[in-house]
Amino acid sequence: MPSIPNGAEPLGARVRRLRRARGLTQRELAEPRYDRGFLAKVESGRRLPSADVVSHLARRLGLTADELRFDRPPGAAEELTDALETAYRELQQGGLEAAEREFTRVEHRAAEYRLPEVQCHARFYLGEVQWQRYDIPLADKGFVYAMELADAASPRLRAMIINRVAACRALSGDLGAAVALVEAALGELRAGASDPDAELALLTALIHPLIEMGALRRARRAAEEGRRALASAHRKDISARYHRQAAQLWQAIGLVDRAEKDLSRALRLFTSIGYDRDAARCRWARGFLWRRLGKLDDAHAELLLARDLLAKAGSREGVLGATIELADVRRRQGALDEAAELAEGIRPLLDRSPDIEARAEVLRLLGLIARARGDLSNATTLLEEAATAQENSELLGALVATSLHLGDTLRDRGLIEKAAEAYRRGVRAAAMSDSGPAD
Repeated sequence: MPSIPNGAEPLGARVRRLRRARGLTQRELAEPRYDRGFLAKVESGRRLPSADVVSHLARRLGLTADELRFDRPPGAAEELTDALETAYRELQQGGLEAAEREFTRVEHRAAEYRLPEVQCHARFYLGEVQWQRYDIPLADKGFVYAMELADAASPRLRAMIINRVAACRALSGDLGAAVALVEAALGELRAGASDPDAELALLTALIHPLIEMGALRRARRAAEEGRRALASAHRKDISARYHRQAAQLWQAIGLVDRAEKDLSRALRLFTSIGYDRDAARCRWARGFLWRRLGKLDDAHAELLLARDLLAKAGSREGVLGATIELADVRRRQGALDEAAELAEGIRPLLDRSPDIEARAEVLRLLGLIARARGDLSNATTLLEEAATAQENSELLGALVATSLHLGDTLRDRGLIEKAAEAYRRGVRAAAMSDSGPAD
């Protein structure tokens, strides 16, 4: 029998309270299996009831054994789960503080009612609050805290937690650890009962880090396996996240039409369930795609909209990403001062974050702006910093492009030997990956 938490009502006292509330005598509640005297001892605390006794009394009171044991109202798990989903939609729409309060309330109530899966889900969503605030270390701690209860959670919830833990690892520069974590979880899942939603969540988590590592063939295999799991998946949010992530892969390997279709599907799904933040992220991704295609005016309009919607939703990470892309569009359009102002404006946020990928991207962007202004010395410094960060974090696809820009800048300065070494650095990165140069 679980111990009674400090300050909690003793089980015997609860039986007496519930019996009286139903207008039953001790004899009426105890019979036919037990007598009035036995129940009197239980209610007074002089007799600790066995599991069989608890089950009998619960049935007579119209409750389950756990509802009686933990003073859990009927339907509590469903009610608290519904509260979590409502608060998560509020989080998606920018209500961070209100959502955080509700997640905390549900987490405490689920602990009180001994509902570990609901408690695990609440912890996961508390991690999501920190993710939306772009506090990656605190988000990582939150997701790891949720993992402590993962044994009691559904395969789908465990997969969602692992998805986020892996994303924190990747943003912190450890792409290999992110991939290893997801692949291990995927192996365990496939060794047990089938769960398409869980499998799809894990396959989705593999795509981005594999792309950044330059492992495009492995990323495509994950995307194609995800497409098969998608046919049996039920959760719209998990399906939508797959479509959005797969679009990144299709774009990277030149399947532009397929990328645009997946982004459109993701946007429709997120919109249909009221996930405003994730819908705005689809617009950010579409602006990125259009920028890559040279549709700069369309990209500019879409990224402005995405940034505004992400700001409204309170997504600092999303605002950061959309702003980086917006700055690059303005650079390509020749608005160098505006591009530099946008890029410099987000550097303080990056200085407080372990997001090496984004930090290196901003350094590369500022290096390209400096080069366009003719400041080749500063451009060299910035591009070298970006390349070093990418190399240390195994961001091989990005390193190929940065090395090319660095080599061109050094060549323009007449530093031929250093330029050749920069080009060789890019060649080595390309050889270690299966990707070609990015733009």
